[in-house]
Amino acid sequence: MQDGILSESMKGISHIANNPYRHLQKISAEIDSYDTRDKIDRVLDELDFIHELLDPEMQPMVTKVTDALMDRYRALG
Repeated sequence: MQDGILSESMKGISHIANNPYRHLQKISAEIDSYDTRDKIDRVLDELDFIHELLDPEMQPMVTKVTDALMDRYRALG
């Protein structure tokens, strides 16, 4: 069972790493669907990963999305 979870996780990471810009666009387009702390936590982890992959001049875009999600996270209490 554990191997299946790890395998799925690696596929997700590989997908993000192959095109971090597209994944950032996907997150931005779906931002209204992140309406629970659990969903926001998962997306924040992805955004941290994306931030590390992008060129420094593109990183402020990630920061904007992260800030918006953090505001929503805090509002959920």
